[in-house]
Amino acid sequence: MRRIAHLSDLHYGADPVLQPRLYEGLLSAFRGQQVDAIVLTGDVFNTNEPSPGLVEGFLRLHAGIEAQLGGQKPTIILPGNHDRRAEGVFAPYREELFDELTARVASRADIQVLGAHTPFLAQHVPLPDFPCDVVAYDSTYLPSGIASAGGVIRQEDLLQMGSELASGDPERPLLFLLHHHLIPTPVTDTSAIVTTGRPPLQKFLVGKVLPWLVSNGDREELTMTALGAGSALTTLQTLGRAVVVLHGHKHYATVRLLKGIDGDADLLITSAGSCGMAQDWAGGDYEEAPKLWPSVNFIELDGTRVEVTSQAWSPYQADRRSSPRTLVTATRDGRQWSLELPPLREAQFHPVLTLNELEATLTPSKAHLGRLDVVMQRRLASHPRAWLAEYWEVLEGPPDAVARELVVDGVPWKDAKCPARVKLPKDGGASWRVEGGVFANLHEAHSAQPGQAYESVELLNRSRADVARLKVNLGPVKTKPFASITNLTTGKERPYPLTRDGDVVTVTRNNCPARTLLRLYWPLER
Repeated sequence: MRRIAHLSDLHYGADPVLQPRLYEGLLSAFRGQQVDAIVLTGDVFNTNEPSPGLVEGFLRLHAGIEAQLGGQKPTIILPGNHDRRAEGVFAPYREELFDELTARVASRADIQVLGAHTPFLAQHVPLPDFPCDVVAYDSTYLPSGIASAGGVIRQEDLLQMGSELASGDPERPLLFLLHHHLIPTPVTDTSAIVTTGRPPLQKFLVGKVLPWLVSNGDREELTMTALGAGSALTTLQTLGRAVVVLHGHKHYATVRLLKGIDGDADLLITSAGSCGMAQDWAGGDYEEAPKLWPSVNFIELDGTRVEVTSQAWSPYQADRRSSPRTLVTATRDGRQWSLELPPLREAQFHPVLTLNELEATLTPSKAHLGRLDVVMQRRLASHPRAWLAEYWEVLEGPPDAVARELVVDGVPWKDAKCPARVKLPKDGGASWRVEGGVFANLHEAHSAQPGQAYESVELLNRSRADVARLKVNLGPVKTKPFASITNLTTGKERPYPLTRDGDVVTVTRNNCPARTLLRLYWPLER
């Protein structure tokens, strides 16, 4: 049995102030681990321009990981879109940073930096004593265009690798490494391309010209996938091997199984989360905004069995780790993977809160024509035996929404433009009114956010709670509501039952896990 540490999206240098704490958590995640090889699938650095100390800093971090593992380990490093383009998006495409990294590790034969052979994009990577063949693919090749986070997966490169593998043992699985995803990950990023700090002409072209020429052209998601992903899926399934894909790019740790038909092979597609970023779920530049925790995957394989585990850690406390989460366990039969279902067992639930409740009332807004105000009352009750230092709430709203009449445990607060933050008492209440907090009709919504067809009110349950309850008085809203629940660790959102008594709709989750989002939706009226 061999064990691989799969890291991705380190984004070294993105935030010299906050990232050192995340890197402390990364080193802590390796403490006590047994690993035979390290794989880093891209976005090693946050931007493509070499700068003094950047490569040295990364190599110090890599040495720190090896120290936690007890010594030097074979390491495979691939580039990501951030290693090739400014901020991962903007031209020009540059290879100098990875060329510098390649030169700096030349004395270490066990560190292999890929992506130094463009325009040839695939490499058969030797990994001695491993029960699989390894192919690494540089999916970041993008020498033209002013803005894109994508790349290219070229058919000919895959076919060339396939011809080399044809003479090998068909019982050895194929481990295929790249940065970009081949199929969509659980959460779609619909945010606009960030142009802060870019030249005025680039801002104009990306913000105005691109969406005028191509619908949603200013959205990163439109350019996130590498061109040729569909063909790559088909070709990988025809190489005569069961395949395990390791990738990054989207900062979500997940696994998908793509079954082959008519004798084609199965693809077990594994994504690692970011090991150097804590991605916000809510708007606002607040440390307290809910975040997707950084994480690293560990893959155990012996040629006939694969197990993938994700280890996450808190972006706030470097020594606080979540329990390891098994993403998948699968056994191989020829070119097919069969999933092993974990045994059912009742997990112990140790609540931090006995109650986490939000009551919201929708009323016509006097300040914004075509919007509704949201009057909110929050109640928290902490468990007598649980330690809870503080509980932060982020107040959301559309453009120009303002939180007014804010009272926390009887103490008035100043008005604040949304998104805003408020520190709630761990035992007590708070209330406020979000002026213009939701749109009242499609016309008003489209004028501010084209394409929006639904509105919602949500409750984020940050800590384990006996009861999390979202209660909304819909008031003037006459369309039929529906509810969902989201696991902010996995990004999975699913429909969830609600109860209704007249205009009041309630969504309740008993024994609610931490980092769970309850949301009530309703369609907007014309």
